[in-house]
Amino acid sequence: MIETAHRALGICGQVLRYGIATGRAANNPTRALHGALQAVTAPVRIGELLRSFDGYEGSLITRCALELAPLVFARPEEFRTAKWEDIDFETQERRFTASKTKTPHIVPLATQAVSVLRDISRHETHGYR
Repeated sequence: MIETAHRALGICGQVLRYGIATGRAANNPTRALHGALQAVTAPVRIGELLRSFDGYEGSLITRCALELAPLVFARPEEFRTAKWEDIDFETQERRFTASKTKTPHIVPLATQAVSVLRDISRHETHGYR
């Protein structure tokens, strides 16, 4: 994800530099962000980050996505477009074909991930979002 953030920052900077060069923009505010994007890798910081999800008060789906992301390590696109038919709750696996590489994958799901997915499934069945 940090690579995606850096790539997005770079693209925004290119667009703004073009805007300055063509007289459509006065400055490039992305310069102030250089060095600001850092990956959280220290175990203590990772623990703090994960615990901060517990206090999230936004939508259920967003909270569940925050909880699932570190459990499944999927590309954002693969994660966002997951289908219920790919989830086998009995074997605790997700089976799908990766869109980027077109290769089949079998991803074992941690008990915690299955629990979160069950929560989402129950709420979607009842029309909650």
